Amino acid sequence: MFVRSVALLAVCAMVSLSGCALYVSGDSYAMAARNEYTLKYSGLDATKEKLHSKVLQALQDRGWTIESDGYPVKAKLVQIRQSAVASFSFADNVITVDTKGSMVDGNKPYVPRRYVDNVLASVRKYLRN
Repeated sequence: MFVRSVALLAVCAMVSLSGCALYVSGDSYAMAARNEYTLKYSGLDATKEKLHSKVLQALQDRGWTIESDGYPVKAKLVQIRQSAVASFSFADNVITVDTKGSMVDGNKPYVPRRYVDNVLASVRKYLRN
């Protein structure tokens, strides 16, 4: 009985932890419903060329597939339920990300804010180093 209880507890813990990994915010769906797929990150204090280089580095480090390394950088990240598509455009001190085409659960449009925010967190870290 004790072993069965421990096994059940372990399964429940795994399910609840995996649910966290698959979380998509309501705002991500709401933005797509309003046909708003663009995210803008400013105040980065770097040239267009440096931002381009750091975004490529961050995408590779975070497991994105780079489809084009030009201007714009186009990348895709496929996870269990989510297919994130992003096109990164650059100006001095600014990165603009178009996420149109991103889908969750196979057919629901969404804006993959969390994934893009994670890429930008890496970019900021690389800019400090």
